[in-house]
Amino acid sequence: MFGGLTEAAWDELAGPRFYSTSAWLRYCAAEYGGPGEAVVGDGAAVPYVEVAGTSGLASYDWSGQLAARGLPAPPPAGLLVGPREGYQTHFLGAPEGVPGLVERLRARARDRPCVAMYLPTSEVELARRAGVTAPPVVLETDAWIAVEGWPDYLPRKRRYAVRAARRVFHEAGYKIRHMALGECVDHLAGAAVATLAKHGVDAEPEEERRALRSHAVHMGEAARVAVLSREDERPLGFCLYYVGTDAVFLRWAGFDYPRLSGAAEYFNLTLFSQLDLAAELGLRWVHAGTKSIEAKALYGARLRPLWLVDLTPDSVLHAAREQVRRHNAEAHRRLLDDPRTAGALDTDTWQAIHDG
Repeated sequence: MFGGLTEAAWDELAGPRFYSTSAWLRYCAAEYGGPGEAVVGDGAAVPYVEVAGTSGLASYDWSGQLAARGLPAPPPAGLLVGPREGYQTHFLGAPEGVPGLVERLRARARDRPCVAMYLPTSEVELARRAGVTAPPVVLETDAWIAVEGWPDYLPRKRRYAVRAARRVFHEAGYKIRHMALGECVDHLAGAAVATLAKHGVDAEPEEERRALRSHAVHMGEAARVAVLSREDERPLGFCLYYVGTDAVFLRWAGFDYPRLSGAAEYFNLTLFSQLDLAAELGLRWVHAGTKSIEAKALYGARLRPLWLVDLTPDSVLHAAREQVRRHNAEAHRRLLDDPRTAGALDTDTWQAIHDG
């Protein structure tokens, strides 16, 4: 599973990249029915998994994701490079070892597609230097909030909004408790279902309970939740998170909407309390993920692109270079045209939109 490395050696390579750690990869293996593999060499490593088709998360179906963007797509069976969940793929360890990793991945793909998804721009640059020539495709926009100086670095009106939201939350009698997910996992499924329903997704409580239990069982004490409640009431909401070496990583939030007071519960639970926690722990970032980026940008998030990179030597994307460039430019333009996100773009990480 770790290319012959021990878990300790693997985690040393992974460093602060939580979604590449041995614990998260073991969770993915348990959740998706079998261990992945890894290529290792020259002080570098990257995980991968063989995929037979479109099973698993739709967000990791490269054929479906590219087709939805009007782009040509490789067949759905091949090598998925990176973790199977988490929206973060990194080449680990020594940058000079990445060309060897790409060569090994291509050899193992044996003329099938070999695709890496949800790479930060830094990893796209490593792939290019390793000889990958297919144009990268923007998939999502990732939100990172710097802990140091928050909320003082926000514009004045936004600082006032934070104080007002904290005040109304306190006056509503809410409290937030941080605990291991395993201590309360059976009490959170209703809130998870309610949030999915709000976004048009039908789910059963037992299905969500099973998913939460999977985090609790396979991640153990590392799976933490901030639980929203009032005195002597069952939970009104939760935020599942993981604490990395330099960031808090937000995973999942749910709310029992009919029982809320309209006191800025979402922001207090999922952002403000997590920034407070990160500051207490001396961490640099809160990784807020790819959803609701407009609202997160208003509270200080820096927005960075996540890319799909087809490592296959004869990628179908080679012939669609202009089409890919237009897609990437349009994704960038939408963010620039939205006043909520225009000033939040981490400019250097968007330079690859001009390449192809």
